[in-house]
Amino acid sequence: MEQLKIILYSDEHIYQQIHQIFTYYDEDNQIEYNCFNRDNYDVKHISTNRFINYSINNISGYKHVSHVLLQKSFYRNRDIVKILRKFQYFNPDVKILLIFDDDKYYYDYLLHIIAKERLCSIAFSNDDIKKWFEFGCQNFNHDDLIIKKVKNKKIKEFLKY
Repeated sequence: MEQLKIILYSDEHIYQQIHQIFTYYDEDNQIEYNCFNRDNYDVKHISTNRFINYSINNISGYKHVSHVLLQKSFYRNRDIVKILRKFQYFNPDVKILLIFDDDKYYYDYLLHIIAKERLCSIAFSNDDIKKWFEFGCQNFNHDDLIIKKVKNKKIKEFLKY
């Protein structure tokens, strides 16, 4: 049986939010169980935007990676698209969640690319993160993020951030 490995590329704040989502308490309000704990072998928290290639390359990188969670503010738009396309090409079985911690106003074209190519799921809130795990980490339907007609302004914004 293959062991699952979740890799989270985020700052401490995002990790603590996710940790809190998956902390279960008993009747005495004591922590009974947490299934998203970086002290486990199954969860690896990387607090830098480097080393993403170790997750993409399952031959010489991290072994048995099953889930990757990326914090949007860690990467530029073009880098995110490149990373997601590399995952799709080299390691298509990995389930990916992009955690959007920025205002999505300036990222319409990035969201359009991700939705159109179905590169990953996008979480805009803690509820989205919880739903993603509860529903088997399947890609959300983001068809509402696809832009009918892309304007040059949106492309410039994409290249800027």
